[in-house]
This record gives sequence, C-alpha cells and structure tokens, in this order.
Amino acid sequence: MKKFLLIIIDGGAEDCLTRRSAGSAFAKAKKPNLDLLASNSACGLWTGPHAPHYNPRSLSSVATLEILGYSWRDEPGRGYLEALGIGIKLRKGDVCIRGNFATVSDKIRDRRAGRDEKGLDRMVKDLNKKIKSIDGVKTMLYRAVSHRLVLVLSGKGISPQVSDSDVGSSPQKIKPLNGKGKKTSGVLNKYVEMSRELLLSHPANRKRRMPANYILFRSAGAARKVGSFASKYRMKACSISGVNIIRGTSKYLGIDILPAPLSQLENDLQLRAKKAVDALERYDFVMLHINGADTKAHDKDFHGKVKYIEKIDSDVFSQVVKLRHINIAVISDHITDSRTGNHVFGPVPFLIYASEEDSDGGKFDEKSCSNSFVADNPMKKILSVA
Repeated sequence: MKKFLLIIIDGGAEDCLTRRSAGSAFAKAKKPNLDLLASNSACGLWTGPHAPHYNPRSLSSVATLEILGYSWRDEPGRGYLEALGIGIKLRKGDVCIRGNFATVSDKIRDRRAGRDEKGLDRMVKDLNKKIKSIDGVKTMLYRAVSHRLVLVLSGKGISPQVSDSDVGSSPQKIKPLNGKGKKTSGVLNKYVEMSRELLLSHPANRKRRMPANYILFRSAGAARKVGSFASKYRMKACSISGVNIIRGTSKYLGIDILPAPLSQLENDLQLRAKKAVDALERYDFVMLHINGADTKAHDKDFHGKVKYIEKIDSDVFSQVVKLRHINIAVISDHITDSRTGNHVFGPVPFLIYASEEDSDGGKFDEKSCSNSFVADNPMKKILSVA
C-alpha cells in the first residue's frame, strides 16, 4: 500500500467560475511547485460539499468529512466538533453550540469583533460567573481561537435541534427545528440577552476599537456514533492543523492529532510541512490542513490571499514535489469569496498524484481544473482503493 498525503487549502478557491468574485487567487498566485505537481497529476473540480439547508458559515466541518469520504449526514454539529477540538470533557447528553464574539448595533457590523483578542478571556470569565444556569440547564462558555467560542449546555430535555442566530445581516432569534428543540432555543435566547447586557457595559470593551458586545450562535451539536477512519479504510491516519474544527473532526473519526500551534494564519508552514512529510514514516495517511488563505478571504483581502498561496507554494510544496512513491491529493475544501468575505457553495479544484502517467498537464486553479473533469466526491473513491 502506498502512503497518502492529503493537503487541504482551506477557503483557497474563489467564486470565479460564475464571475462573481475578484478573480482566482490560485490563478493569480505565482506557485511553480504546485503547478509542477499539477502538471504531473490528474486534476479536476470537486462539486463541493453537499449539505441541504446547511448554514454556509459552517462549511468547513461538512467539507472535511466529505473530503474524507463521509457524508454530510455524519456531521454531528459544528459546535460538538469544536468542543472536541478544544478538548472539553463532555458528558452524555451535553449540547454544544459554536459562538462568535461580534460587534453588533442594529445590524452585525463585524461578526468577528475585529479579530481583536483584547479582553476576551476576561469577558468569558465574567460571563461564566454571571450566567451559571438558565431554566435548570447548566451553561459553560469556553474560548477557542481568536473570536471563537463554544457554549456547552447540560441538563434534561435539551437538544441540538435549534436554528442559528448568525444567518444574515442582523442577529436572528433562535428557533426550535422541531419539538425537541423548544427548551434549548428558549435557553439560548435568554443567554444571548443576558450576555448582551453584560458585554455592553463590560470595561474591557472601552479599550477595544470594535467592541465585542454580542455573541452569535450557530451549528448546535451533540455526540453521535460514526465509523472510524481506520475501520473504514484500514489506514493508520494522523492530522496536522492549527484550527479546532479540524482537530475536533479528526478526534471524531479517531485520527491521531499531531501537535501544532493553534493559528488562523499559520506563520510556520515550513515546519508543518516537514512534520507532515516526516509523519509518512509512521502513518499510512497524513492530512495537512492550512487555514491562512481562508482568513485572508474572510478579511476581503484578495491580494493577501494571493500572497499567502504563494507562501504555501514556497514553504510547503517545495518539499512535497520532492516526494516519491507517495499518493498526494491537494484540494480546497470550499470557496471563500474575497469580494464578500463569505463561504460559498460551489466547485473547487483538486489534484491527485499517483503516477506521472496519469497527468493532465495543467495548472492548479479553478479554470484549468475545469477543463479536465468534475467529480462528486473524488476522495471517497480514491481512498477506498488506496
């Protein structure tokens, strides 16, 4: 069996095939190593994650599961996966909700509160002091990376079957998706009101340019069973990532997590790439997740996204092109449009290197890959026979 290296460039794709974006960051970037790999690979477009009625703001968890050959139906809710990634000890029946510190007036001014971490730990501590339970349901708020949060609910009669508050330009009331979610939606709406009251007057916000005065909630989840990656593919697997959602997804699937600093904008790509290459000695399957291009796109920084892809090329793919007798896959998990700063459902480029005899002789970008073939889920088929 050949070893397998999967590299996910989070949010690397643009909404350029429909002419709605600033263009293709992949096409604009100077990336000789990635293009060399593409010229010796089978390239194509993945149609992207399929998740009916799913909030596109939470695409990464569904996309990663589908890339690994699972279904969107296997996704237990991003809140639960984030909790696993943070390392929260959960009890049976706990419900976890992903949250964002945000800046809100009548409308959402910034759903990440300026990415400013000043005072956020103190705010979380004070919120947990003030709000311990609501209607008999215990509450505990945890900080993740940057503006990200996870709220854990513990108690009887609760369910993850609730809507998101972060679905438009203004915060929305959380509603039950069925009868089971009625109590939980009520608890969450009360939590939003109580936390808003504290945050509006919190002294830490006086020192911030963008006040963290609101918590947006989405993607409630709870524990559920799923087949492990090892049992599905008979491969010993590990992952390297600086974001909790990928760590949590790995833990959910029984994939080993190798140590790496938490970061939304990795500045140690050479070390991460070397760690991935070295891990191929001990593992059959290595997943390297790179998040920085997604961060630049969320900030509507197209030029910064281009430059970051160039950094990925020089720091990561300069090492990858030297590998021999290794199956290699490169894929963007979803579109993050630099024009709007939003996730978008749509096709993304991928390449599969197994032998230079299978090459399409192209470059790695949306338009070039669209000239080859479009696949519903190429990784699922490839991993099944790897």
